[in-house]
Amino acid sequence: MKKLILFTILTFSISYKAQIYPLTTDTDIPSNSYIKDTQNQLSAFEGNWKGIWKGKTFLINFKKVEKYYDTHLKDNPYYMDMLIGKFQVKDATGNILFDNLNISDNDVKITGAKIFPSGKYVLSYLDPDLCLKSGGIFIEFTNSTKNELKFKFMETSQIIDSECFYRGWTTDQRPEPLPKEIILTKQ
Repeated sequence: MKKLILFTILTFSISYKAQIYPLTTDTDIPSNSYIKDTQNQLSAFEGNWKGIWKGKTFLINFKKVEKYYDTHLKDNPYYMDMLIGKFQVKDATGNILFDNLNISDNDVKITGAKIFPSGKYVLSYLDPDLCLKSGGIFIEFTNSTKNELKFKFMETSQIIDSECFYRGWTTDQRPEPLPKEIILTKQ
C-alpha cells in the first residue's frame, strides 16, 4: 500500500512538472498547463511608465501577475504569468481624462498575452466603459538599460451599437484613451 501511494505521488509530481512551459512557448499546450516566466522577463516591464502625446500625459503601471488562470480557450484553460496594465491620461492643464489606476486587478482593461524571443510583449486592451473599444498593444525596450519603452496601440475595428454613448460622433470626436505610439520612460 505504501508503495502504491509513493508511486502515485511520484507520478503526479512528474506529470505536474512536465506541464510547465516558458513564456516564449509557441506550440499547443495541454489543458491546465502553466506558462511560466522562467527567465524573469516580465519583471523589467513592471512599474510606472510615463510619456507625453498630443499634449497629454500618459501614465501606465505594469504589474506582473503569476499563475493567472486563463479561460479564453474554454476547452483548453491554462495558467500563465502575465502583465496587467492600469493607466491614467491627463490633458495639458492637468485635468484627468481617463483614470483606472485604482481599479481592482480583476477589472483591468489591459492584460498580457505573449512575449516573443525578441523581447517584444503583446497585450490586449478591452474597455467596457468605452463601448468595448479594443485592440492590441505592443511594448518593447528601446535601450539596453530598459528604462525606455516603445508603446504601440493598434485599435481593432469597433462596432458601435445603439447603446454606445458616442454613437454618431465622427472618428476624431471619439474618446482616445491610449496613444497610437509613444516612447515611455520608467519613473
